[in-house]
Amino acid sequence: MTPNNGEMLSSGNGMEQQLPPQINADVERLRDDFRTFIADCQTLLRNAGNLSGEGAALARQELSRRMADAQVRLGDFRQTANDQAMRLRTTTEDYVRREPFKAVGMAAAVGALVALVVARR
Repeated sequence: MTPNNGEMLSSGNGMEQQLPPQINADVERLRDDFRTFIADCQTLLRNAGNLSGEGAALARQELSRRMADAQVRLGDFRQTANDQAMRLRTTTEDYVRREPFKAVGMAAAVGALVALVVARR
């Protein structure tokens, strides 16, 4: 699967910007890592029925190692996502301070759209 370069992020000023390539690359790498992890786990579980006591112990050890690797990658991804969210939050706060009337107008417009969608249900 290729990164979705079409993902857009509203900057709040009416113009939209592409999500940073780093985020798309991180998400794609995380997806690939977990697909590989799941495939490896399925293979280990399929083979577990044929293993002796020593083989089962080795399979458990390998599964534990792979789970630890996955947890590290997830922690790295979580930190990257948190850092990006903080940057976006700061950018949004700066915009609201610079353009308070535009921000209130946009919030009212979004609220009206949500109200229309909810009222139709």
